[in-house]
Amino acid sequence: MELEKKLATIFQQFQTEQTFKGFETFNSGHINDTFLILTKEKVNYVLQRINTTVFKKATDVIHNKIKITQHLSKKGIQTIHFIPTKKKSYSLIDNDNHLWNLSEFIENSQTFLKVNANNIAYQAGLITAEFLAQTSDFENALVETLPNFHSMSFRFQEFQEALVSASKTRKQKAQKWINFVLANKKEMMVLEHAINQKEIPLRVTHNDTKISNILFDTNNKAICMIDLDTVMKGCIHFDYGDALRTICNTANEDEPNVYNINFNLDYFKNYTEGFLKNLADNISKQEASYLPISIQVMTFIMALRFLTDYLNNDVYYKTKHPEHNLDRASNQFTLVEKIKEQKPFIENFIKTIYNKP
Repeated sequence: MELEKKLATIFQQFQTEQTFKGFETFNSGHINDTFLILTKEKVNYVLQRINTTVFKKATDVIHNKIKITQHLSKKGIQTIHFIPTKKKSYSLIDNDNHLWNLSEFIENSQTFLKVNANNIAYQAGLITAEFLAQTSDFENALVETLPNFHSMSFRFQEFQEALVSASKTRKQKAQKWINFVLANKKEMMVLEHAINQKEIPLRVTHNDTKISNILFDTNNKAICMIDLDTVMKGCIHFDYGDALRTICNTANEDEPNVYNINFNLDYFKNYTEGFLKNLADNISKQEASYLPISIQVMTFIMALRFLTDYLNNDVYYKTKHPEHNLDRASNQFTLVEKIKEQKPFIENFIKTIYNKP
């Protein structure tokens, strides 16, 4: 009841005409706390508490989201609509110094934790590419809310520091994957090197394109991208690779049995067809050439972050048991191996779809 009372108090400080009735908790996020607010008038909202430990620039996170959604709305693109407070701010700080924002809940919508059909993968590709295409002309400055978020060199540095301070027990349990990281370091720097050499441009990117961050209607048609906390400058490869990391894994992200993990080529093909249908005209041949390796890189970087957090005694991600982050890391590193096995097919398929001279 204490949480319900607190949520009601926070909700009442936003510019809404509805009366708080109750709430439900969304459980899919690793970082923030998100609640579905139910009202007596049956008009629902999404109330989110930003994790200010992770997002040091939490107010800027909300400002970025407002800028991008307003940009999309002006174009007539369906997107999230944020609600200001009665003090005309889009964020609210509570008595515990937590930061909140409120948005309208899009009725008759759904999200998926896993892809279960080719059409879902295709629609995901379409909507991710539409987001990238429709924000390609966004000219206002976005704050880098998570510096070095997809920087492989930064993640390697964090990993090396974690190795120094990690307990002997945790290092022993993770030794196989520590060796894997060190053996693959050079290859996994390829994308960052291309960015530094300006072979591929930076643009507005979502930066967290897992399938649960796409909203679908009841007919399984993609509506829009959600969870825009990580929107900032990046390259399209971040969004493409991260989406396929989640869409094509045949197991859940924390599945401990690595024998259940594989890379679903049907979902890869359908997502890529949708992605390039909406974006092929907006990317160069050079950019397209780095799409195959981006799937490995983005999966590897996620695995590296899980492994680093495990070595750091689980200070970043929410965990359900002591080996949770190690299970996640093992899962994602195994997926990297499975993706690498399919590399020739992946490269040829992308060349076939992206047939610009």
